[in-house]
Amino acid sequence: MIDPELTNEVLTKSRVMFFEIKKRQINSVLHGEMFILHFISHKKAPVLPSELSVVTRTSSARVAMALKNLESKGFIERNIDKADRRKVLVTITEKGIKEVEKQHDKIRAIMEKLINELGEEDVREYLRIVDRVIEISRKMSADE
Repeated sequence: MIDPELTNEVLTKSRVMFFEIKKRQINSVLHGEMFILHFISHKKAPVLPSELSVVTRTSSARVAMALKNLESKGFIERNIDKADRRKVLVTITEKGIKEVEKQHDKIRAIMEKLINELGEEDVREYLRIVDRVIEISRKMSADE
């Protein structure tokens, strides 16, 4: 059995790590408007607002507000579905694609600095551990 203090340390240090990442603005891509913009970009097809509510795990009102903001910035367009006029389809604009690329470049630069500081051996060990955590998490989900 693992020492409970070790579990507490993992939880504490994970929170600190994610807080530091949040301070570096990576978190903005993982949540909110930038998450929605990235999702639409990677989907490469029009998206329904209801689908965005599901993937962001937020209310339709919150998604509507985010879409309004993204549209005002020129990052997305909302159009009525010609096949079903009750539906609104969300697509990314060229400006939105450029913003996604800009955000991706920022995150990549931050990660490159972090990786260079860690060194190859630590990075490989970190990836090994993350792969193991993913494997265990998937097994736990399958067992539920």
